[in-house]
Amino acid sequence: MDTNIARSSEYLESESMFAREFDDIALSDLQALVEEGIPEGRQLEFKRDHYGRKDEDRREFAADVSAMANAVGGYLVIGVDERNGIASDVSGVATPDPDGLVRAVSDTIRTSFEPPILEFRVKWIAIEGERGVLVIKMARSWSAPHRVTVAKDYRFFIRDENGKHPMSVEELRRAFLFASEVEERIRRFRTERLEILTNNEGPLAVGADGETRLVMQVVPRASFTESISLSFDERGGTMWPWPLGASGANPMYSLDGLVAYSGPEEQSGTVRAFSTLFRNGIAEAVAKLNVGGKDGQRNIYLTGVEQGIASGIRQILGEYKRRSIPAPYTIFVSLIGIRGVSAPIDEWRGSINYPYRSDRIMLPELNIDARGAADVPENTLRPLFDLMWNAFGQRGSPSYDESGKYVRC
Repeated sequence: MDTNIARSSEYLESESMFAREFDDIALSDLQALVEEGIPEGRQLEFKRDHYGRKDEDRREFAADVSAMANAVGGYLVIGVDERNGIASDVSGVATPDPDGLVRAVSDTIRTSFEPPILEFRVKWIAIEGERGVLVIKMARSWSAPHRVTVAKDYRFFIRDENGKHPMSVEELRRAFLFASEVEERIRRFRTERLEILTNNEGPLAVGADGETRLVMQVVPRASFTESISLSFDERGGTMWPWPLGASGANPMYSLDGLVAYSGPEEQSGTVRAFSTLFRNGIAEAVAKLNVGGKDGQRNIYLTGVEQGIASGIRQILGEYKRRSIPAPYTIFVSLIGIRGVSAPIDEWRGSINYPYRSDRIMLPELNIDARGAADVPENTLRPLFDLMWNAFGQRGSPSYDESGKYVRC
């Protein structure tokens, strides 16, 4: 391996500016690039000057950005000069409106590709006066490959140790196949787990066989593309994940990872709920749903189910942030043992019941990116909640007002 390439890779993985939170990167970190003689590499490129506004400049910028997103991500640093590929001077670029420049660059990235690139950060680091450095962090895209759509350039680019280049037919084929294979593996995980949990063959049994249960899974794309292997020793006496709707819980380990359960498992052999954080980062929650009603009806309180799901998602996404497990995430919600069960909006006011006629509801997958993960869970989850109510004959979730704001019923 080329010595410069190896040094660039080691620097990205070390306690450098790139190992920090993006918002914490400072001018001293940029100066360290020069002091330590850091070279460009697969995930790092220096530009001394602005790209400019001509079509060829716009194409060049779009190619540089998409090449990183289509590969493994990286940093584009504008305002750092290089000599023979090695950082040589933090010269900076001039702009009278840094905030406007950051917005303009962000808007350009959002509108220059098909499909759109959503996972990126842009930061201005001031030097003095109107000069500063623009740092663009591109995440590895799980919607790749992205095609450039500006200035009549419709090519796909990718970056390797020697820089960027247009993707070959074979590279495009691999990229498309990789994306579809990952999606298929995620869906297969859901199907296989659902069979196990329906038969109460998970690490613990939830209720009795055939009882109504909720199954929720959050699957990071990185669980099937990266070598994630979580350690749970660091948590000491802290317990995670908390079972859905639980006011108390007990921890245990399983072949899959860390489990927390609610209920007298040691007495009856079943629990009310349990959650699992898999070693590869997948989170799964299973909970018994209370079924009741009058005049022999079997009803569930679906707004309560919504609240349990939203609370669980909030906790899971918080843990992913703490453990630096990146978006996108695929959310699955399933109800099992649901045959003959209704979900009236208000059973005490004579609303119509529509008993579900099958034993299982598998709601469509919901994919969320980093922006969706940062939003309020109730907002992100509304498409799933509406579909869940549709399954029981209702128009949609009653938990949102006319403006779309979540209002707890």
